[in-house]
Amino acid sequence: MGKLPLYKQIQSYYRERILTGELRYKDRVPSEQEIMEEFRVSKITVKNALISLAEEGLITRIQGKGTFVAQVNDEALSVKTELPSRPPAEGLNDIIGFIIPTLKTKVIQKLVDYVELHAKEAGYQTILHITRESSVEESKAINKLTEIGVKGIIVFPTEDEKYNESLLRLSLDKFPFVFIDRYLRNIDTYQIISDNAAGSYETINYLLSKGHQNIALISPDNTNTAIEDRTLGFEKAYIDKRISIDKTLWCHVPLDILRTDQAEPYVTAFLSLHPEVSAIYALSAETAQIAYQSLGKLDRRETEIVSFDNPDLPGISYVSQNENRLAQAAVTLLKSQMEGEYLPQQTVIEVELILFD
Repeated sequence: MGKLPLYKQIQSYYRERILTGELRYKDRVPSEQEIMEEFRVSKITVKNALISLAEEGLITRIQGKGTFVAQVNDEALSVKTELPSRPPAEGLNDIIGFIIPTLKTKVIQKLVDYVELHAKEAGYQTILHITRESSVEESKAINKLTEIGVKGIIVFPTEDEKYNESLLRLSLDKFPFVFIDRYLRNIDTYQIISDNAAGSYETINYLLSKGHQNIALISPDNTNTAIEDRTLGFEKAYIDKRISIDKTLWCHVPLDILRTDQAEPYVTAFLSLHPEVSAIYALSAETAQIAYQSLGKLDRRETEIVSFDNPDLPGISYVSQNENRLAQAAVTLLKSQMEGEYLPQQTVIEVELILFD
């Protein structure tokens, strides 16, 4: 019992009290604060335990009222107090999972191809799950993959990087998994990322060296780690040259607009308010494509665009990620975890600025 993660110990404690009848149907379960004080653990640990009990059907959490014992069914009664570790399903001993948010971008398409290639070279097959940028689907994918007994998981988090209890549980259990491209700062595990900050820093220095100072930044309106780091690189280039940054030239496109017909009018309206903009740095291929359309509408094709990732537009320079190295590093570090090594670390892969003068 003592070797179990803390949240599992708490989960097991309350499971036993419910299954033995000490806590009965509709009885109130102690609050998060009370459990924190009783066991001297963090709020995250308590939340994890309660979520796990709810998933077992042992408790019901009612917003604004508290947590109560659920009506326990026969399936729940058959669960032992200490759950045995789930054995891998037959034939799945050499399978890993790869969870991605979408297959619409070229970067992710290449990552899928290279992950499958390097996993196969390492002796593993790959099961792919697409979350469609939904943290709910991300949790379902994690639960499904662990249920069928995969040996490890590579996770490309959803765009908004919402806090995810299932990912936290993988970390607490030290289940082999790796974040690729994006990551969650509050979850301790292996992270494989591109050097987003350096790519932005080189791009802005390039534009400044050409005489551009009124550089617009156009990006998705979210705070995922990739966008944050790219923004930091932009700022650092200005700071190092002791040039003040005009953040009124920054356009963050809301996610509920970004993938609709309103995205182009949104960016067009922004650019029409800023005729002084002589160059645009787009933090994603998607926003670069939108900016390109907007400049066409405004008859301002002379405005230079540089994109992070290839937007497949004529004459547009871009920062290129090395998807092959990202995938290879992810598979290598996942394999080391599956072989018993656990030393969480961040691996940063160099990027390259591809210029079309």
